[in-house]
Amino acid sequence: MYLLGFDIGSSTVKAALVETRTHQVAGMVTFPDHEMDMISRQPGWAEQQPAIWWENMCFATQMLLKQTQVSPNQIKAIGLGYQMHGLVLVDEEKHVLRPSIIWCDSRAVGLGDEAFQGIGTGYCLEHYLNSPGNFTASKLKWVKDNEPEIYSQGTRFMLPGDYMVLRMTGETATTIPGLSEAILWDFKNHTIAAEVLDYYGIDRDMIPPITPTFGVQGKLTRQAANAMGLIPGIPVTYRSGDQPNNALSLKVLQPGEIAATSGTSGVVYGVVDKPLYDERTRINAFAHVNHQKGKNRIGILLCINGAGIQYAWMRHQVARPGNSYWDMERMMSSVPVGSDGLCILPFGNGAERMLNNRNLDSHIFNIQFNRHTRAHLYRAAVEGVAFSFVYGMNILKKMGLNIDVIRVSNDNMFQSPVFSSTIATLMNSQIEVFDTTGAAGAARAAGVAIGIYHSLEEAMGVQKLDTVYEPSQNYGQTHQAYTYWQSYLEHMLERNIARSESNSMQRQQQWLVSLQQKEAELSKTSLQLENQRKKWEKTIQKLNRLSEQYPEISGLRKLSRELEEEVMDETSWDEFESHLHLLQDPFIQTLRQRFPGLTQQDLKLCALLRQKLGTKDIARILALSPRGVETKRYRLRRKLQLKNNRSLQEFIDKI
Repeated sequence: MYLLGFDIGSSTVKAALVETRTHQVAGMVTFPDHEMDMISRQPGWAEQQPAIWWENMCFATQMLLKQTQVSPNQIKAIGLGYQMHGLVLVDEEKHVLRPSIIWCDSRAVGLGDEAFQGIGTGYCLEHYLNSPGNFTASKLKWVKDNEPEIYSQGTRFMLPGDYMVLRMTGETATTIPGLSEAILWDFKNHTIAAEVLDYYGIDRDMIPPITPTFGVQGKLTRQAANAMGLIPGIPVTYRSGDQPNNALSLKVLQPGEIAATSGTSGVVYGVVDKPLYDERTRINAFAHVNHQKGKNRIGILLCINGAGIQYAWMRHQVARPGNSYWDMERMMSSVPVGSDGLCILPFGNGAERMLNNRNLDSHIFNIQFNRHTRAHLYRAAVEGVAFSFVYGMNILKKMGLNIDVIRVSNDNMFQSPVFSSTIATLMNSQIEVFDTTGAAGAARAAGVAIGIYHSLEEAMGVQKLDTVYEPSQNYGQTHQAYTYWQSYLEHMLERNIARSESNSMQRQQQWLVSLQQKEAELSKTSLQLENQRKKWEKTIQKLNRLSEQYPEISGLRKLSRELEEEVMDETSWDEFESHLHLLQDPFIQTLRQRFPGLTQQDLKLCALLRQKLGTKDIARILALSPRGVETKRYRLRRKLQLKNNRSLQEFIDKI
């Protein structure tokens, strides 16, 4: 009997068959032999067509069956690992409405930052262990705001893995770990993150039903089976994001264990047994594959977007045609540690979470045309990625994670001795390289739900240790090169911050000019309306005189009363005046500066609370029920990040 596993990345699709009794990989296929196309219509954007994932998955399956000569009726279950954080939007007929916005797309960073402030930073970290950031929910909000016609047709949104299971089984579903990577899971209440949905104005019905990570999630349809070269009815029994799946593949399941990988992006992934977050949100925390209510297994994830993608760029754009990564490794090995002063920052694949969501781009420093060669560029590129890992791992160490032993697989940049030994030396860690892959891990995991294996530990089996990298003797030289690299990183961060502050000041000045224009327009409108009211008052007086002169015309008196009620409605005029002066109030301006996520309704509530009005009066003015006012108060407290023992009225009074 065999189990079939997939790893659906943004570069390639990997497929593996594992024999159930021996746990051995019967065959492995990677397709295509080049990176899949990525659509980038604007700087910082990254999209892919989900249909391409499906086609490549089908080709990979057919190639694997041909390679191994395994009969489809011997395959008992299917497991899937997939690229995380992507957005796939489908209509009622389950047709894809637009290209998937994938993990390295940074267009929604600003929306996530606003939501973080609007919902409340403390609340987000306590409940979601993350900022909404640049993740799936924020990407959906971007579509809602910028492509309303497409959004209005959407009935479900999914992660890439959810979509692939839909193509295989016809079933729409997601998992708790999947929702956590979308920042739509409330760890504290063990439920869907309603506050994120409410803040973004997303209907809860757009979330697919929740299915277990390990369980029968659907069975292969006849149409899917024909496309893949399989037989109908094979159950899909496991799905997970690629990083939790990679950790599972390396048997990283218990607190204190660490996995790492460096494919297109780089990741360090550690398991903890309690909610843990970084207040600066440089790392993420997601539900691990074995996370359960009452038994926390949370994956602490450090991501480096600019990792293998930079080295792949170097191979395609700089290396001679036909040169392999091993050719590049051989050449760079002749270059000393530090690349003779050549220094590369690899951050050219979107905003970097560990750099506070800053988009630095990639930079090459100190290149000398009479001294540096291709080999220097290769080594500087590899060292730049390795140094990025070290920079991030030091953040994890400060959070309390122990990085003495790092488990990695043998199908990414950790195959490079230069890369692995650089990290091992600087972190004083042992790097264990195992002969496994995410696709093989997904295949083994598929056997748990159908009873072939009784536990995840049994499913992963005894893994073959390929290589161990120990810290080298040249720590001083390596540390000097790292310090040199870090100084350039800090310089670019300072420059980026200065540029952001300059842009922010420019935007603020534009906003002030716009505000002054709006205030002038409002004042002008107010005067026009006041003049109009005086004219109506004169008209009413004339009608009153006419009704006195001609009492037999009863309609005149009635018309006069109706006009008087309409024009002299003080409540309407008071509401207009309060709206007019709201933006001019220094109290409101202070609130807007300190809490930019507050809505106009929030600001109005603050102004009314400042006047010490009761709930009934506030309800009347805001056209809410008393309960609605209390709900608004509750949400306002969270947006203002007030502790439980802090009075909202006291806070308002002190501003």
